[in-house]
Amino acid sequence: MGESRGRWMVVGLAVALVALLVAIGLVVASRDAVDDDLTSAQREVAEAARVEALAFLTVDHTDMDPLIDAVLAGATGDFAEQYESQRDTLTSEAIRTEATSTGEVVALGVGDLDDDSATVLIAANSTVTNTSTGSSGQVRYYRLRLDLVREGERWLTSDVQFVR
Repeated sequence: MGESRGRWMVVGLAVALVALLVAIGLVVASRDAVDDDLTSAQREVAEAARVEALAFLTVDHTDMDPLIDAVLAGATGDFAEQYESQRDTLTSEAIRTEATSTGEVVALGVGDLDDDSATVLIAANSTVTNTSTGSSGQVRYYRLRLDLVREGERWLTSDVQFVR
């Protein structure tokens, strides 16, 4: 009964997030490509956030180093330092639990955006397998807020937060 209630809560939260995105007028892009209706600046920041979110949600217990490096390639500041400091823990936990995860960005919205910073909300699903899910895996639903900053010509993620 508790698991069912938890699923309904997740569904309710997902519906509320979608309604919030629409209500505040965020621009939503499809999961496969950044929407043509976005401005050039919005497309640029949206693509950087999409790539970082997918890197963040990807796990493969057989080869974690390139996956961690992919997250760090799109990270900066405290987020990059904190993520790098967890490299050994991330790797050992992935190996211990035989974890794999493949993410999919379902929708994203570009919120605050100026010349040097942006906030992007992302709805993503991830298929996770580990010692507790069995080989068939389990789909998990994530809502993320990424704060990005422009460094030179690139948008880099300075913070990632799970949104409820």
